Amino acid sequence: MKLSTRFVRRAALASAAAAGAAVLLSPGAAFAATDDSFTVKTTNGCGSVEFVDYGPGAAGGGNNDDYLVIHDYCSDGHGVTAFSTVNNGEQKSEYNGNGLAGAAVIWDPFAPRNINAGDTIKLKVCLFDGPADETGQYCKTVSKTSVDG
Repeated sequence: MKLSTRFVRRAALASAAAAGAAVLLSPGAAFAATDDSFTVKTTNGCGSVEFVDYGPGAAGGGNNDDYLVIHDYCSDGHGVTAFSTVNNGEQKSEYNGNGLAGAAVIWDPFAPRNINAGDTIKLKVCLFDGPADETGQYCKTVSKTSVDG
């Protein structure tokens, strides 16, 4: 049986389209329909903490859902501490003492669970003179309720 070139091309095109649709519609890595990401900066702008709803995560770890990135933007001798609370639960904290020239700190205080729709994330960020300092400066707190987790 001899098939026409036109028939073969159409069949190949239909197969490719079906395969592409299957890839696009199949469940895969998590992604957010609503990007709940937000940033909180110290009142002097020298430090910040970003809530990332979905992004690249820590180097070498692959994409990640729900984590924080702590930045130090000033060469002022202070480090930056971020505090995180979900639904008024346990407060967790992480310190970035890397300075202006150093790397941001990627931190996942939500592991092993992730943020769910309706969860309220409260972030606080302050400047500190080392991780043992208990009197932060230029603090700011922001709360946001997640739309889709």
